[in-house]
Amino acid sequence: MSKDASIEELPDYIKNRIWLKSYPPELPADVEIPEDETIATIAASAAKKYGDMVAQIFYGREFTYNQLDGMIRRFATALKNLGIEKGDTFAIYSPNCPQFSIAYFAAHAIGATVTALSPLFVAREVGYQLKDSESKALFVMDMFYPNFKAVKEETKVEDVIAFNILGQKAQIQDGKDVHDMVELIMKTEPKSWEDLNPGVEQEDVAVLQYTGGTTGLPKAAMLTHRNVVSNVYQCQPYNEGVKKRFKVDRVVGISILPWYHIYGQTVDLIMGLAFGSLGIIFPRFDPAEILDAIQKYRPNYLFAVAPLFVALLNHPKIKEVDMSCLVYVNNGATSIPVEVVKKWDEVTGVPIVEGYGLSEASPVTHTTSPLLKRKIGSIGTPIPGTLAGIIDPDTMKWLPPGKEGELVVSGPQVMKGYWNRPEETKKVFFEAGGRKWLRTGDIAKMDEDGYFWIVDRVKDIIKYKGHSVYPREVEEVLYEHPAVLEAAVVGVPDPEAGETIKAYVTLKPDYKGKVNEQEIIEWCKKRLATYKYPRSVEFIEQMPKSAAGKVLRRLLREKAMAGS
Repeated sequence: MSKDASIEELPDYIKNRIWLKSYPPELPADVEIPEDETIATIAASAAKKYGDMVAQIFYGREFTYNQLDGMIRRFATALKNLGIEKGDTFAIYSPNCPQFSIAYFAAHAIGATVTALSPLFVAREVGYQLKDSESKALFVMDMFYPNFKAVKEETKVEDVIAFNILGQKAQIQDGKDVHDMVELIMKTEPKSWEDLNPGVEQEDVAVLQYTGGTTGLPKAAMLTHRNVVSNVYQCQPYNEGVKKRFKVDRVVGISILPWYHIYGQTVDLIMGLAFGSLGIIFPRFDPAEILDAIQKYRPNYLFAVAPLFVALLNHPKIKEVDMSCLVYVNNGATSIPVEVVKKWDEVTGVPIVEGYGLSEASPVTHTTSPLLKRKIGSIGTPIPGTLAGIIDPDTMKWLPPGKEGELVVSGPQVMKGYWNRPEETKKVFFEAGGRKWLRTGDIAKMDEDGYFWIVDRVKDIIKYKGHSVYPREVEEVLYEHPAVLEAAVVGVPDPEAGETIKAYVTLKPDYKGKVNEQEIIEWCKKRLATYKYPRSVEFIEQMPKSAAGKVLRRLLREKAMAGS
C-alpha cells in the first residue's frame, strides 16, 4: 500500500461527507457492524427468526427457513465428515438454485472459503479457477461434471459432490468417486450450528471472488467475513426505508442476479436469509418466465443488469404484465444507457434506480435506491459507512466536485487484497487520512450534492489523435437510434490516429437488413464532436458477454484487430 504526500490530506468534501445532505431521514451516516457476526451466524439465526416462512420458491416448489436450515446443517456435517476443514477452498459450480444456497451456507458453517464458478464456464476456465484458488472440494451440477472431468488431473480437488437440479440422484457417467448430495444429506445426522462452528473469525477469508477477466486472466479478491457482513448491514437501511415508505411488509424478490458473483451473494442470497425475504429463484434468465413470475407472485424487488432490462423491454409479453407491484428496481454491475432507463419508465411506470459496486468491495459502495432523489445516469451517493472521492490517476491528487478522474473508495467492505498476488494488491491500494483506499479503475465525477457519475473505465478510454474518447458517451448516442438493440464501442490500433473508433451494433429484429453502416455513422456525426464519432460500424447478431451480463470489450477488440 502506497503513501503519497500529495494525497494524504483528505479534501473537505470527503471529511464533511458532502453526500450526507442528500440522505433522507431513513438513512444513517454510519451503521454498527456486530463484531461476532459471520456469514455462518447469519444463516444460523435465520431459522430461529423466520421458521416456517417460505424462503425460496423454485419452479413452484417452496422451501421454508426451517427446511433450508435442516439441509444446510446436514450437508455441513457431511462435508466435515469428508475432511473439509476451516480454511479449505470449497468451489461451487452451479446456477442459482436451492442446492447452491444449501452448499454455500454449509461450507461457511464449517469455516471453508467459498469460490463460485460461472455456469457458463468451459473446461479451460473451470480448470484455471480451481487451480488458482487451490480448491480442495467441488460442488457441481451433474450437467457440468464433464467440464471438470476434462481438467481434473490439473487441479488439487480431492472431493467432488454432485447434484441434480431437479432433486433427483445426480446423473454422472464414470463418476465412481463422486458423492451424491442427496445421499449425503439423507444418511447424515445434522450437528448443531454450535458443534459445526470451527471458530471462524471476521478476518478469515469467506469468499474468493474472481473478477470478470475482461482485461486479462481473472484474479480473486479476498473478501473476509467482516467485508461481506459489513456490506449486508450497510445495505439493510435501504431495505428498511423502502419497506416503511412504500408500506411493504416483506421483501419479495426475483432472484436473477447470478449467485456465482458477490453481487448476487450479498444483496440476494445472504441479505435474503438475514432479513426474512422471499426469493423467486431462476437458474437462467428467460424474459418470458420472469414476466410470468412478476404476474403470478407480485414481487416488490427486481435487481438486474442492463442487458436483462433490454431483453425484458423487447419481449412482447411486457405489455401484458402489470408491473405496479415493483417498488425497487435496481440496475448494477454495468452502466445502463439513459435511453433504456427512459424506455423502462415509459413502458412499466416503475423507475429504475442505479447503484455501483465492484468485486473488490463486496460489492456495493454507492446507490440511489428509491429513497433518494433520482438523477438519471448517476450511481447515487456512497452508502452508510463508506467514503468516496475522485483523484487524478496520474498525479494522485484529489480533484474537486465536477472534475473527472478516478473513483476511489474506502470502507469496511473493501477487500483484504488479491489472492496470491501481492504486487497487484499494492497497485490498487493507497493510504490517505489514516484509511485504506481502493482505486476502482473507473473514471467518474461528483456533483455538488455528493452524487457520483461513472464516465468510463480507465482501460476502455480510446485515444484518438490525442483526444480521450469515452466509449460510454458514444454508446449512449447509438442507443438513441431507433434501430439499435445493443451497442459497444472499442478502440482499434491505428498507425495514424493512435487508435480509431469502432462500433459494434446489434439491430432490433424489425430493422435487420434495413439499416447500413453509413447511416449509423452519420447519426453519430450529427450528435458528437468530430473526434468522437465511430469511423466504422460492424453489425453482429449478439454481443459477447460475461455471465454477469457485462459486454466483453476485450473480445470485441480482438475481433476488430483480427479484421473480422
